[in-house]
Amino acid sequence: MWIAGSNLLPQKTNYYRLNFNIRAESSSTAYMRDEPKLRYYAERNCSPTNIALDQIARTTFLNTVLPFDASDHIQGRLLSLFSKLLRPKLIVELGTFTGYGTYCLAEGLDSDGQVITIEHDPKRIDLIKQNLKSIEHTVELVNQSAIKAIRDIGGPIDLLFIDAAKREYLTYYENLLPKMRSGGLIVVDNILWKGEVVEESKSNIAVALDQFNAVVAADERVEVVVLPYRDGLSLIRVK
Repeated sequence: MWIAGSNLLPQKTNYYRLNFNIRAESSSTAYMRDEPKLRYYAERNCSPTNIALDQIARTTFLNTVLPFDASDHIQGRLLSLFSKLLRPKLIVELGTFTGYGTYCLAEGLDSDGQVITIEHDPKRIDLIKQNLKSIEHTVELVNQSAIKAIRDIGGPIDLLFIDAAKREYLTYYENLLPKMRSGGLIVVDNILWKGEVVEESKSNIAVALDQFNAVVAADERVEVVVLPYRDGLSLIRVK
């Protein structure tokens, strides 16, 4: 019970505040032991995928060494939701992998919209084409390194998904931000890099991502929210 004018908090609130203060260095500790159950619960209460996406997920697990590099069910639904909210005419994706995220992004395209997706690994191209065959009329697949391909991309870009070479994130951002439309959205994956960004001893990739995060946070041209989901997801709205 809350008493007006009182400095006393309800007992349950006290507990959670105390628990947060004590465990501030690891905010997820309180529920980590139940994470598989919570993850299942969250997925079960998200909108379902379709047969095409289920098939892409299956071929990803059967044909790749690191299938978890693909967007999962929740992240895929999030990408789809962003796209449906924006109704983009142009989506640019850096890092196709097997096309799961590409398909999700394409679900919200405007009637004459297009996804330009860039994948540097030639060994993945046939699998990507197979996975995206049902939406091939809306997708332009570029087999080239993202650092080279972005030079030829025009604008305005409505939605940008960055999931390519991590050490080049800042270069991608600086080159493509001027091509984004006002109100456009940039989604950046893996920005926490296994938690290394907060460690004193960082890998080269974590150093690059830490620098990227700092630059974006200080950039007055955008608004940014960092979500500690999976390996970190940055949502950047262009002013």
